[in-house]
Amino acid sequence: MPRRYEATQPMKFLAFYHRWTGVVLGPFFFMWFCSGIVMMYVPFPSIPEKAQFAYMSPVDTDAINISPAKAVAECGLATISSLRLITFNTRPTYVCNSTKLGLKVIYADDGTRASPLTRVEAGHLVERFTSEPITVIAESEYDQWTVHQNFDSLRPLYRIEMADQDRTHLYITPKTGELVQRTTRSQRFWNYIGSVPHWIYPTLLRKDWVAWDLVVWWLSLFGSLCAITGVYLGVVHWTRVRRSSRTALSLFRGWMRWHHILGLFVGLVIVSWIVSGWLSMDHGRLFSSPSPTNEVAEVVRGGSYGAMSGRASIADLSTYPPAMEFSFHAFDGVPIIVGKTIKGPFTLSALNPDLVAKVVDKAFSGGLVQRWGFVSPNDIYTQLREGQLPENTIRVELSDPYKTWVHIDGRSGEILSIMDQSRRIYRWLFNGLHSLDVPGLADKRPLWDILMLALLLAGSAASLTSVVLGLKRIMTSR
Repeated sequence: MPRRYEATQPMKFLAFYHRWTGVVLGPFFFMWFCSGIVMMYVPFPSIPEKAQFAYMSPVDTDAINISPAKAVAECGLATISSLRLITFNTRPTYVCNSTKLGLKVIYADDGTRASPLTRVEAGHLVERFTSEPITVIAESEYDQWTVHQNFDSLRPLYRIEMADQDRTHLYITPKTGELVQRTTRSQRFWNYIGSVPHWIYPTLLRKDWVAWDLVVWWLSLFGSLCAITGVYLGVVHWTRVRRSSRTALSLFRGWMRWHHILGLFVGLVIVSWIVSGWLSMDHGRLFSSPSPTNEVAEVVRGGSYGAMSGRASIADLSTYPPAMEFSFHAFDGVPIIVGKTIKGPFTLSALNPDLVAKVVDKAFSGGLVQRWGFVSPNDIYTQLREGQLPENTIRVELSDPYKTWVHIDGRSGEILSIMDQSRRIYRWLFNGLHSLDVPGLADKRPLWDILMLALLLAGSAASLTSVVLGLKRIMTSR
C-alpha cells in the first residue's frame, strides 16, 4: 500500500495541475491557435522604407555647411548611437540618436536646432505628398499600433486620419517629420483578432516592456507545462486502456473523451507551438543574444560610433547620387556613408570579405577565423520567413568553443548579428516549430498554407474542448 500511494501521488499532482491550469489557460490556447490563422495572412502593421520615402524629399547636399563631426558634437560624442541626414522643413537635417540624450535634430545648413512640427505643419507635410483629404489630426502618445519601444524616441506622434477608401491612418513624428507607421481599416480590424490577442498586446500592458515581457513569459511557461503534462497524462490513460485489452482509444465520455482523443493525436503539435511561442519571449534568458557587445562593435568600427561616423566629410556627400536619406557608419576606422532611395540602399564601394575577416579576427582575440564569405540567398539560418539579413551580408565563421558566426553588413560594416550554436538551435526551436520554417516547405505554397491551417485548426479544436471542460468545471464547483 505505501508503494502504491507514493506511485499515485505524482499522478494526482500532475492531474490537478493540468486540470486547473487548463481551466485558466484553455481560453488562451484557443485564442492563440485561432489568432495564429489570422496572422498567417495579416501581419502586424509596419511601414517599409519605400513607403516612408514616398513622403520625403531628396537631401539637398549642396546646402550642407555643417560637417558630421559638428553634428556629433552637438549630440554628445560619447553616447551617440546613430547619425542620419534627411530633409526636414525642406532643409538638410542631421538626426542624432543618443542612448542617453535621446533624439536631437540639427539643421545641416546652419547648425541650429530644429523645432518639432506643429499639428498644422504636419498636416501640410502630408498634403504635399497625397491628394487624399485629411479628416482628423490628433496627438498620440501611445496607441495600439505605435506601442512598441522603437517609437519611444519619436513620441508624441501625430495620427493623421485620411478620408480615402482604406481609411488610412498615418503616424508622423513631429521631431523629424518622418512617416513612422501606417495602418488601414482592414489591418486594424484583422489585427484586433490576430496579432493583438496573440501577443497579449493591449496598449496598457505593452507600453511597459518589462511588465509585458514578464507577463507573457510566465503565462506561456505555465501554458507549456500545462500542455506537456496533458500529453503525458493522455498517453498514460491510453496505455492503461491498451493493457486492459480494450480496443477503445479512451474510456472517458462526452467532452472529456474528445479532449483525450484529440490530445493524443495533436498533443505534440500543441506542445511544439506553445513551447516555441514561449521561446519567442526568451530575450537571452536561455539562449544567447544575437547582439554584439559594445567592445566588439567598437573594434570592428575602429572606435566609438560618434568618433567614427564624424570622420565623414561634406565633400564625401557631394559624390553620392540623390538620396532620401544618408546614414553614417565606419569599418576599421574608415568612414562609410550609406545612401537610401526608393530602390534601396547603396554605397560607392562594398566591403571586401577578406578585409572583414581580418577585422573580425582582431575583434575576437585573433586566430579564430575559420571561413568567410557572402551569405547565400537561400541560407537556412538567416533568410527566414520572418526576418532576413540584407543582400551583401558577409559571414565570418570562428573556431571558438561556441562555433560563432559573425554577420557583417557588406555596405555599412555594421554587425548585424552574432549567431553561435545556441542561436542556431534557437532558430529551429522557434522559427522551425512555430512557423514551420523548414527547408523544402517554407517556400512551397500552398502546401505550407494547407499544412499550417490543418494543424492550427486541429489545435483550435483540441483547445476548444479544454475551454468547454473548464466552463463545466467552474459551473460544477460553485
